[in-house]
Formats: sequence, structure tokens, C-alpha cells
Amino acid sequence: MRLLILSDLHIDTGDKFGTFGWKPKRFIKTLEAIINHYGIEQVVLNGDVYELYKYSYSEILSRNQLLIDYFREKGFVFIRGNHDLWNLMAKEHYNITNSYGKIIHIEHGHNADFLNGTSLGRFIGRMVFYILKYLIKMRWAERLYFKIVEYDDEVNRVPRKYNSYKYLLYSLKLLKKYDVVILGHTHKLETHKMYYINQRKQYLNCGTCSLGRFQAVLLDTETLANETIKIGKKSKLIVEDLPPFPLKK
Repeated sequence: MRLLILSDLHIDTGDKFGTFGWKPKRFIKTLEAIINHYGIEQVVLNGDVYELYKYSYSEILSRNQLLIDYFREKGFVFIRGNHDLWNLMAKEHYNITNSYGKIIHIEHGHNADFLNGTSLGRFIGRMVFYILKYLIKMRWAERLYFKIVEYDDEVNRVPRKYNSYKYLLYSLKLLKKYDVVILGHTHKLETHKMYYINQRKQYLNCGTCSLGRFQAVLLDTETLANETIKIGKKSKLIVEDLPPFPLKK
């Protein structure tokens, strides 16, 4: 089966604090072009599909009805992330066993850290967001917030709490049980190959589709061949420029 795995869309209400950065019609057009080009049989939305820390689901739905209906009609698989823990349609993880007995494990990856992987940590995180929403009403706090966001986006760095080394260690633990592990959460596209007890294993991170970017992992579940897709927020999608269907094993 041909899989397309993407995560961290952070679909919001499209206001000035929004992080999704896509118009629904343009995102659907981009996604459809990729699905058709590669003959994708299943799309997995690997967590943080919605920004439920900052908005209610009804607020997000009112601004993104077209996109959310599209996801439902297509039967995409939803996996629960730390920003959409209240998404009742979502699974904790998604596993596929191929005809060779190889197991592919897909989860968001937030369970690797305290703030997002424990009840206490999530409670603290929600409180911080509520305080931020209150502070942001003050002009000085708003200016500071935007400076931080602009700087972070400019240098395109990964926050320290999402240091990729931590998630690589987390994936290594999972790879004792599974043959391929695919995470999201860090907003960083990654591929790592390794061997465990003479068996080839692989960790992939599908990056992010927020801030107008499109990053994803392509995977053939039978051969385990895979490829990554990366389209910048200012780039136009030219189907002919996309890499061929996964050839790398």
C-alpha cells in the first residue's frame, strides 16, 4: 500500500495568530495533486491536525468547513497529537503489518516529553496558553510575541524542547518492537537508518504542514521504500519536480 503521512497542520481560525498558513482550497489542491501523482492509497494525518489549545473545534470548523469535510469524505486516518488531544475521531497510534511480517508504527511523538506526554504536563501547557491569550491583548506583549514568532520562522530553527536527539532516542526504544517508526511533533523532516539485532530499522519524521509549508513522508508498506517531500511556503507546486515514488529502501 502507498501511504502519505503528514502532520502538524495546526489548522486554526486563520486570524493573525494562526499557524496553519494555508487557504483551504489551495491546501486541498496541493494535497490532491500529490495524491494523484503518486497513486496514494491512504493518507495519515499524524497529529496536531487542529490547534485546539488556542481555539475550540467549532471555531475552527466555522472557518475551515470545506477542508474538514474533505478530510472526512476521503477517509483519512487521524492520529492524536498534543494540540488535538480532544479530537475524538483520532487514534493514539496506527500500525500496519505487511505481508513479510514487518510492522510500521505511526504516532505523533509527543509522549517522549513531560509537558505533552503526561496529564500534569498537559495541564501546565494549557495554563500557559490561557495566560498567553490574556497577555497578548496588551500592545507590548503583542509586539513581543510577533517578534519572537518572526525570528523563529526566519531562522527556521527547532525549539530546544523539540531537540531532535530526544525523539531519536525515543524512536530507538520503539524500534526494538517495530521495523519502521514514523513520528511528527518536532516540525523537522528526518530520516535515520539503523540496525538492531542484524535487522534493518528506520525512523522517519514527517515534518510539518504549518506556516504555509508542505512536508510529508511517502512510504510503500510492502517494500518499506520511502521518500520525503518538502515544499517551501513561498514555493509553487510543480508536480514534475517532485521526487519519484519511493525507491529508497
